[in-house]
Amino acid sequence: MVAAGLACRDAPRAPARPPDAGAMVMVYVAPGLADRVMGRLQLVAARRQWALSVRTDSGAVADADLRIVDSAGHWVGRIRPGSAVAAQAKQMADAVLP
Repeated sequence: MVAAGLACRDAPRAPARPPDAGAMVMVYVAPGLADRVMGRLQLVAARRQWALSVRTDSGAVADADLRIVDSAGHWVGRIRPGSAVAAQAKQMADAVLP
């Protein structure tokens, strides 16, 4: 038993993952903004190890965790109430929106 316990102690361990790693964040981006924000969205998702789904079709508006739209010449991020990944969506909005 002691030998088995010592062997387990020296076994290599997987690197620690951030607590929110693996989250899937769905983002709706208004079609005119997609080219401007896509790189930043991908960078944020990659750094935090999140899966990212970016859509520009109107069917995604209701389901998206984060909606990025142009309102009166200003980019606006709206987080879907009740989103399971609301904290991640907020972090993404804070990092991407000017």
